[in-house]
Amino acid sequence: MAKPCDYKVTLYPAHKDGGFVVTKYDIFGGTYPSKEITAAGMDDLVDQVTHFAMEHGEGCSASVRCLAPRKPPGFKKATENLYFNLLNKEEFEAQEASKAANAAA
Repeated sequence: MAKPCDYKVTLYPAHKDGGFVVTKYDIFGGTYPSKEITAAGMDDLVDQVTHFAMEHGEGCSASVRCLAPRKPPGFKKATENLYFNLLNKEEFEAQEASKAANAAA
């Protein structure tokens, strides 16, 4: 059985643009959904991150940070490409425009 480790997961907005995934970062005070979790093993970690992203419901790229002094084996491979609920560029822009219109109203 794998030793439980603590992780911090942050979800950043993302969408598909052709064959690429585009992630938006706002380094000047952007707030993004985040959650601290404890997982035993990479399968458990990916399952918990997937559950968190599906609850969020929007297109996102999950960034996972290990809070332990040493990363467990297989951490990088398991967490390097975690994308969920991706929309294509046109759908994403329409969704962002409707959010902006609702915020202005």
